[in-house]
Amino acid sequence: MAKGKSETLIDVAKYAGVSIATVSRYLNGVKVRPELAAKVADAVEKFDYRLNPAARLIKGQKSGTIGLILPELDHPYFAALLEGAAEQAREFGQNILVGSCHGKHEVEEQTIDQFAHNILDGLIYTPVAKSVNLIEIEAFRELPVVIAARDQSVYPQLPHVYQDTHGGGYLSTKYLLSLGHRKIAFFASFWEPDFTEKEMLEILKTPGTGVYSSLNRFRGYLDALEEFGVEYDPRLVIKCSYGFEDGKSSAKHLLSRMITFDSIVTASDYVACGVIDTLEAQGISVPNDVSVMGYGDLELSKMIKPQLSTIHQNMFEIGKQSVRSLYEVIHDRTAEDIMLDVELVVRDSTSKKDT
Repeated sequence: MAKGKSETLIDVAKYAGVSIATVSRYLNGVKVRPELAAKVADAVEKFDYRLNPAARLIKGQKSGTIGLILPELDHPYFAALLEGAAEQAREFGQNILVGSCHGKHEVEEQTIDQFAHNILDGLIYTPVAKSVNLIEIEAFRELPVVIAARDQSVYPQLPHVYQDTHGGGYLSTKYLLSLGHRKIAFFASFWEPDFTEKEMLEILKTPGTGVYSSLNRFRGYLDALEEFGVEYDPRLVIKCSYGFEDGKSSAKHLLSRMITFDSIVTASDYVACGVIDTLEAQGISVPNDVSVMGYGDLELSKMIKPQLSTIHQNMFEIGKQSVRSLYEVIHDRTAEDIMLDVELVVRDSTSKKDT
């Protein structure tokens, strides 16, 4: 059984040959004799001991600061989430400490490590991919935490605020099926997946897949195909990231497979725009030859020609609701899981398939 914080503090003191009070003074930055400080420092390193920053506050006292860890700040989806969170935090008189993981699990671990050294009232966390086990990190064990933009399969014991990504994949695919399309490609966007396209069906069966929002969309895609009696073709699935260039390269990849497709479902408006750019460059008309669905309903979806049919999601509201949920937990009240609906937006990049 892992030792608790108080037990480890005793171990540190025993190893250093000093009192617990001396260790506590050292950890809290209070000056102790140099020879004792050296002994405590050696013991702290041996036991990899970290004082929970929240312990530095008087019990019941609040710092007025909450943390927000996001996969990427430059991405419009998460920028909108941040804006919503910041607006709600201002209303509550809170400050926000924000960390970006740049879409990389390694940076995510570093960011969480940095946050562990700050005094926070609570944390809003959107994992990149395989989430770091916050529960095992001393500084976060008793810290109020809300999971944003990921479903209940990720840290099921914590409150969640998320969108219906399964519904987004389902609505996109069902709409194309209703237009007569049957060869529907699916572009699954991820930050850093450690599985192949062929393994996606198996990954769906494993716990915690909600950390990958595109897997939920993929599940919706599969459900819509099954509803319409359309057989799943793995050759129509492409794995990519979230940017414009990813859409371009994925469209080229699909064309290189030399298989028939009449429409494409994407997980990002940026990807969809890159797809359209590549298809048009190849003389393939959108939507006359191929229909394309975006995801997110960003401003660029209305600026591109043809304008994107897409899925509207309210990331701003996810940010606001996440701060509200965290506020409840901080004040020892229950916060329920919140799932926000998504909405199909029909524009010009999709059309009925000629029979």
